[in-house]
Amino acid sequence: MRLLPKRLRKTSHLKMNEFDLIERYFAPLAGPEGLSLKDDTAKLSPRTGQDLLITTDSFVEGIHFPVGMYGADVAERLLRTNLSDIAAKAGTPLGYQLSLSMPAAKMEKWIPAFAKGLETTQAEFGCRLWGGDTTAIDGPAVFSITLIGEVRQGGMVRRAGAAIGDDIWVSGVLGDAKLGCDLVTNKTISPVPSGEHLIAFETAYWRPEPAFAFQNILANFATAAADISDGIMADVAHISALSETCATLNFDALPFSLGAESWAEAQSDPVESRQKLASFGDDYGVVFTAKAKSRQAVFDAARRLKLKLTLIGSMLAGQGAVCLDIDDREIAWPKKGYAHK
Repeated sequence: MRLLPKRLRKTSHLKMNEFDLIERYFAPLAGPEGLSLKDDTAKLSPRTGQDLLITTDSFVEGIHFPVGMYGADVAERLLRTNLSDIAAKAGTPLGYQLSLSMPAAKMEKWIPAFAKGLETTQAEFGCRLWGGDTTAIDGPAVFSITLIGEVRQGGMVRRAGAAIGDDIWVSGVLGDAKLGCDLVTNKTISPVPSGEHLIAFETAYWRPEPAFAFQNILANFATAAADISDGIMADVAHISALSETCATLNFDALPFSLGAESWAEAQSDPVESRQKLASFGDDYGVVFTAKAKSRQAVFDAARRLKLKLTLIGSMLAGQGAVCLDIDDREIAWPKKGYAHK
């Protein structure tokens, strides 16, 4: 396992060599599977009765995080977005492999803060670094994590599995991350949010909350699920496509925070503004379907756990995803979410 390429050991940009950097900043993050980062490969022995879950996400500078920012905020966001995939499957995180590609001149300055962000997130969610690779490049930085988790054998909640008549539920709120992204990329938000809302927006962007608190609800009731990375309409459409049903959402039921509602109401077109909030993605809550007969049990479970969970629609016959107004008329929704190019 090499977290710095050999050719970087003698570069004038680095006072510390490869092994010094690994020992100081990354080895303390390693679990037993990572073998103290002294080998080229991690070793995992799956537990009896568990299936392994594996997911990978990459961040590209200037696309997934602002140019010139390589520190703790980016590391937390990178790991948390990967954790969200495991949470949406009703799984538990175990460990991850980390790949960093960035300019050599930036490494020694930023790696300590980056490692601190990983450490903070690991401690919160109970996973450890198992290995990885770091490469010097001349272009934009690229950070990638492959996260491994586990779930009870046969218990993974897939995108496929929803049926006609199932309820559609969503955790948390939509759109705070969009406003947070505007803030961190220096876009103008008008009217200027209050201090409390500013903090909430930036936190939603940099430190999204993977839906592990909903693990038991997903395991006991969900027929299909996805984390909200591309926008609520796009992500329920993913479920619909694999379940051969039509996700039908109620616009007035979509949950927004007080700060996001205040922003939308102040815009010239509040409906369009709410659509933008819901379509941005990066919320990293979970949207899932469950049998209508389980509705009260789902409500009760969320209330007992003090979790924000909102019933936003149902799966009907047809294809794709639609959103209805209070009079059951379909709302035009030209851009349903983030498009991967």
